[in-house]
Amino acid sequence: SQRSHSTASITLQIGFILVNFFTTEAFSNVEIPSFIQSPVLEQVYPAMMDHIKHYGNPNVPLGTTEGKKCKTIRRLAFQNKLNEEEMELLASMNFRLNSFEDVYEEADFDECLTRLLVYEEEFKTNYQIPKKYHPDPELGAWVTMLRRIGRDHIEPEERREKLDAINFTWVNTRKCGSVFMKNFRPLKERLEACSKMTEDGIWEVVDDDNVRAILEEEEVIHWVRAQKLAAEKGNLSESRCDYLDQLPGFNWRDC
Repeated sequence: SQRSHSTASITLQIGFILVNFFTTEAFSNVEIPSFIQSPVLEQVYPAMMDHIKHYGNPNVPLGTTEGKKCKTIRRLAFQNKLNEEEMELLASMNFRLNSFEDVYEEADFDECLTRLLVYEEEFKTNYQIPKKYHPDPELGAWVTMLRRIGRDHIEPEERREKLDAINFTWVNTRKCGSVFMKNFRPLKERLEACSKMTEDGIWEVVDDDNVRAILEEEEVIHWVRAQKLAAEKGNLSESRCDYLDQLPGFNWRDC
C-alpha cells in the first residue's frame, strides 16, 4: 500500500513536469512585441496568445498563474499604468478589461476610504467624485459602485458604519450610469416583482405568466442574448455574470 501510494505520487509529479515542459516549450516560440514595457504583460503575453489559439480569446481564466497575471494586467490598465501601445495591443486582442464591479471587489476598502477623504478635503464636493476620475480611476469606480450597491446592501456592516461616520452622500448628483446597469436594473426589478424571496434569500417566481411575458419582449430577448454572446467571447466580466445569475425566473446562459 505504501509502495502504491509512493508510485502514484511520483507519477503525479512526472505529469506536472511534463505539463510544465510542453507549456514552456509552446510559449517560448512566441515573439514578444518590442514596445511592451510592463513585466507582467511580457510574462503573460505568450499564454494569452496560446489561449487565443485554443479558445478564440486572450482571457486566461483564474485558477492558473497566467490567469492571475491577466487579473493583474486588468488592474494596471484601469489604473492607467500601461503605455498607449500596450493598451492598443490589448484592445486589438479583445482582452477583457476590468468593469467597475471588478474594481470594487478587488480594491482595499480602507485604503480607498482614506483616498476618498483626501479627495474631499481638497475639492469639497460632498463626495461627488467623477465616475471616470483620471488622476485616480480606481477611486472613481469604487465610489460609483458604493452608490450602485446602496447603503442597505453594503457588507459587512462595519463598512457601512465607516461610511456613515464620514457622512458619505449616497445620492450621486452627476448624470451617469453604465449601459449594462441601465438595462439590468429595470429587468431585475420587474422580475423580482413577480417573485418572492425565500428564507434562504433566493428569489422564487410566483407569477409565471408575467415573467414569461417579460422574457418574451423583443428588447429583453435582444439584450439578454447580447450578454450571453459577450460572455461566450470572454468580454463580460465575472461580476456581471454573477449579476445575471441572480435574475429570477430563467437562466440567461440558456437563452
